[in-house]
Amino acid sequence: MSAEKVEYQELDGFTDVYLEDSFVLEIRATPGHLTFEVELVLTPRHPAYHPPAPGEQACYARATIQFPQVRELVWSGQGTPPAVDASGSKDYGGFDALFWNGSAFHVEGDWGVIDVSSAVPVIRLLPRT
Repeated sequence: MSAEKVEYQELDGFTDVYLEDSFVLEIRATPGHLTFEVELVLTPRHPAYHPPAPGEQACYARATIQFPQVRELVWSGQGTPPAVDASGSKDYGGFDALFWNGSAFHVEGDWGVIDVSSAVPVIRLLPRT
């Protein structure tokens, strides 16, 4: 019997965010940890939501998405270089998918596909600058 696919919106802490329009700024994979640094889109139901800044379509917040207690990680399709904006900031694109498939979390975007066996990912908002 195969496990049911669980989309990211059903994970604790992910209910009031929208990954599809968020931007991946950095990805760090080290023994035991996988971390995405992101400009995260917050929905109006999120406690940290604020009206979008002038010229922006959504409420963005700098955050990390951390996958703790990594036991196994497979990252395929690496190699697409990030876009670099006029300020020199890197942008690895957005999230095309994040879900739990019963044995690992599956994350994909322009930067490749990562299947990671870990504890449930955690979103941590970073201070506004």
